[in-house]
Amino acid sequence: MKGTPLFVCLLLATGVDDSSISIAQAQELDVGKVCPVLFRRESVGILAFSRAWYHSGRSDARYMAGDNATGVGLEIHFFSNATGSIGDRNIADCDRYRILQVRRTTARLFDGEKEVQIDVPNDFADPFYDNTPLEHGYGTHLTPIDNRDKPWIGRPVRASTVAIYDTPFVSSMLGVEGQDLEVAFETCVVCQREPGYDNILSCGQWGYRREYIDEMSGWSEAEFTGVQCRAEPSELFKQTLQDSNRLQYSYWINWR
Repeated sequence: MKGTPLFVCLLLATGVDDSSISIAQAQELDVGKVCPVLFRRESVGILAFSRAWYHSGRSDARYMAGDNATGVGLEIHFFSNATGSIGDRNIADCDRYRILQVRRTTARLFDGEKEVQIDVPNDFADPFYDNTPLEHGYGTHLTPIDNRDKPWIGRPVRASTVAIYDTPFVSSMLGVEGQDLEVAFETCVVCQREPGYDNILSCGQWGYRREYIDEMSGWSEAEFTGVQCRAEPSELFKQTLQDSNRLQYSYWINWR
């Protein structure tokens, strides 16, 4: 497989269906962590987290953290396999795959924000991250137009069932003196059904922190905390969906 992009080699090695992927067009994804995605303990694909990069307020993006780094960036891709593919066995009977993400932070909150909440804008009608204007893609797609907070030039081509591009940051102005600035995410794959109810499948937890140094120095540069795989969403994730007063997403009943 010499010359084949890394993420395509990964798909072939893990049994993920690559029939809709153009190897000639798709460009290499620098993978940092891969999590299995399960439905009733059977694999339906993988959730691939890219190598993390660093940026300063959505500019000066690079893979090595600089002294001014206030946030991180990740590409997160779900690749369905033949068992999970909509056009193949589709054992979960999904009509579509979506990405749903919950955020927890120790930073000062804006009006209407909660310490733990669904990670979408206030005006969203549904809870999924793969919605405009948030950065996302389906199938073979170009990376987002805005590359100021990305460590690449132009718009590389990617190919996955569904992908999101997240570049969070937190300014020192939002820090609580004496306390580390921490931001944590739980990113889950959702099997969406119409009509019917959805299933939240497997997830990955990741985040970053800025250590409080002292009153003079404030907070350190952002430090990525890595990715941990989960076979199913955490209790905090499920409780956050249940308690949300912005989005009524009762995935376990006939939502919609």
